[in-house]
Amino acid sequence: MSPAAPVPPQPPPPPSLSSSLTNIQKDQISVPVNRIPNDECSWALDYPELQKGCFLSRVCQYAQPKRCQFYAIPSFLQVGPTCGLTALSMLLNGQPTATELLADAIAQKYTINGEMFSAQYLYELTRKHLDSADACLLHEGLLDCARIEEQLIAGACLLVPYDADVNHAPCLKSGHRAHWALIVGYLIDDQDKFFVVARHGKTRSLAIWSLVSLSESNANLVEFAQPKGHEGCTFLLPPGGIDGALGLKERSILITAPPHQLTQVR
Repeated sequence: MSPAAPVPPQPPPPPSLSSSLTNIQKDQISVPVNRIPNDECSWALDYPELQKGCFLSRVCQYAQPKRCQFYAIPSFLQVGPTCGLTALSMLLNGQPTATELLADAIAQKYTINGEMFSAQYLYELTRKHLDSADACLLHEGLLDCARIEEQLIAGACLLVPYDADVNHAPCLKSGHRAHWALIVGYLIDDQDKFFVVARHGKTRSLAIWSLVSLSESNANLVEFAQPKGHEGCTFLLPPGGIDGALGLKERSILITAPPHQLTQVR
């Protein structure tokens, strides 16, 4: 009697979901809209992205905002240290792309790797690529002010540098975690607190932040730190550093006529 054929080895188990997902992918699936409790942010059922953003930020959980509007601007994920260029490409509907903006910024000597540590440089790039350069203004000073609130209520967008915490929300790290976001709308809660609706290149989700916290973060950008993951790269800093006249501290870019259709939340 011939010996039995050897049993073939079992194939290796498939990788677990958590080990096969990148941090960005985990962020995208972490809180599916259909898992938000029925009684939380239910006023935003017709706006799933906004509902998810408010749920994650614990904003207007049980009371509808007094006022809310935002632009349904497409989301793009950044590649490398291109947060400012990616935010600008979102504003421009992907035309040009962040890659094309990177080539332009390098040619203009605004950047080396895609970093934008100068609000002035990004302002000049924004004016160049907007259909109407007059719709772009450089704001100098605190964001928590009547001018910014009035402009957002009137339908403006805002390119803002700030310090990003581990969850990408504004924090105070003296500029060591400098990042760019595009403010695409605003929300005023039932206590008259002013929030902004934001997009940025590290997640596809809408973010909801208080204007006060964003203003404080923008005003604390005083010191450059080598970004993690890019230890061997050389970055271009403007004359005077990130807290100088061409830098990031208390600087932002107002776009008064964004090329998008505004959504009013009723």
